[in-house]
Amino acid sequence: MTTTKTQSSKSQMQGNNALSQGSSALMWTILFVAFIQLSHFAIMPGIDLIAREIFPERSLQDIQTAMSLPNIISLITGVTAAMLVRYGLTSKRTMVLVGLMFAALTGFLALAFHTHFWHLCLMNASLGAGMGFYIPNIQSIMFDNFDENRRRFLAGFQAAFNNGGAIILSIAAGLLVAVVWYGGHLVTLAALPVLILSFITIPKDKKIRPSASEDDARTKIPGGVYYSTLLIFVFMIVYNVAGMNISTHIAYGNIGNSATAGVALALMMAGGVVAGLVFPKLSQIFYDYLFPLSFVLLFIGFSLMNLFPASLIMTLAAMALCGASLSLFMPRCFFNTSNLTDPTNSATATMLIACIAPGGGSFLSPVIMTNLTMLLGGDSTQFRYQFTAFVCLVLAVLTFIKSRSDGKNAAL
Repeated sequence: MTTTKTQSSKSQMQGNNALSQGSSALMWTILFVAFIQLSHFAIMPGIDLIAREIFPERSLQDIQTAMSLPNIISLITGVTAAMLVRYGLTSKRTMVLVGLMFAALTGFLALAFHTHFWHLCLMNASLGAGMGFYIPNIQSIMFDNFDENRRRFLAGFQAAFNNGGAIILSIAAGLLVAVVWYGGHLVTLAALPVLILSFITIPKDKKIRPSASEDDARTKIPGGVYYSTLLIFVFMIVYNVAGMNISTHIAYGNIGNSATAGVALALMMAGGVVAGLVFPKLSQIFYDYLFPLSFVLLFIGFSLMNLFPASLIMTLAAMALCGASLSLFMPRCFFNTSNLTDPTNSATATMLIACIAPGGGSFLSPVIMTNLTMLLGGDSTQFRYQFTAFVCLVLAVLTFIKSRSDGKNAAL
């Protein structure tokens, strides 16, 4: 009897250890996927060079829109992936692997096709297709496999890995752009080893197909998810003004070149790393007040670039503040959503918050903010940052009122 119990206990311990090792491997895979997730930011240091020297016949708005294609394409493929998973036609794991394949393909396309404007569009479309497949589904896999405390931890550390990866990729892209204009797109080759790691470590998940007899409430998306979707959409419209215009802003201020813009974007991500690491603690203290705090950080960052356009130090500090705002805002939205979903609706929910909202907002950012500010203040990036700072201040007030109202209602 004692021997049997001992063997049973030993077997259970081995099973728990295997489960723990599997969870640990999955956690690291999720973080390494996050490491390459912001690779589309790494291509931004070359915007001014591409507009001035490579395709001078195209306007700045054309170049910015082409560079924003990953955001709109990811929206389309994100919806497609969510529907395929929702109706049991494929699994989340498969979508992650397909997405990483497209991301890696972008680097090979850059090597082979880089002589025409449509080649630029093709590279960005491939990158966007990959993002739409793997970003929401790796997020959904995280929601489905970890408890609340681990999700809070991963939400913050995902943001840190997002930005840490973007630091390395942005610096590399800035240096490569100085050699070949399509150098920023070559950094997407980093998706290849992540693809191999994901193939090995992500467990096979079942294709989820709710039966006709199941209650619609199981797959209904809660209202809180739509609120997070709206918040992210608006946030990305203003947030992307920083990165989209930094190379032009630096050139106009005569404070650097494409490599300098790469450093500025790297510091933007460094601010995100710091904020991501402290997010778990700040989230427990401030809750949804992180939303107005994020908009305040953007307000300060844009104001510094407006007030000190010829100061490289102020510009770099401002970019760091903007990056920190992202790593407080997005993880809070993701964490809130994770508490409202289950495996039957997490794929659709993450599609909304990880593709529809950020993709749509990022794509429309230059369409709205660049065109509007050019209409009101001309080509001046200084005015563009000033105008965006005012918008962020208004959004900070509105989200503060909403968070305060939600807090009062929760206390009743």
